[in-house]
Amino acid sequence: MKPTRRRPNARIVRTLSSQAEQAASQAPDPLAELSVAIKTALRSEADPYVMLGVLLEGMTQTLITRIPPERHLGTLTAALVLLRQRLADRGVSPGERDRCHQQPSCN
Repeated sequence: MKPTRRRPNARIVRTLSSQAEQAASQAPDPLAELSVAIKTALRSEADPYVMLGVLLEGMTQTLITRIPPERHLGTLTAALVLLRQRLADRGVSPGERDRCHQQPSCN
């Protein structure tokens, strides 16, 4: 007579699977946390120019450290297109009204 193979207890497998899913759901999501932090900063009295500087530095560091160099230009171009579209949706046409040479702070 052959020895019988013991099959894993299905209830134990389900329990372990459930515990793994629960642990994964409790792990912090850095992008969700970043989104919350940005929304919180937008509702605060934070200086909007400083906030833009911080966001641009974050974008720059992400581009430099996480995007392959051969994709830098395409990624940056897509970001600028998105920015222009968002501004145009709000009735702002960059490059027409806000030229740097017209701003005393640029000179």
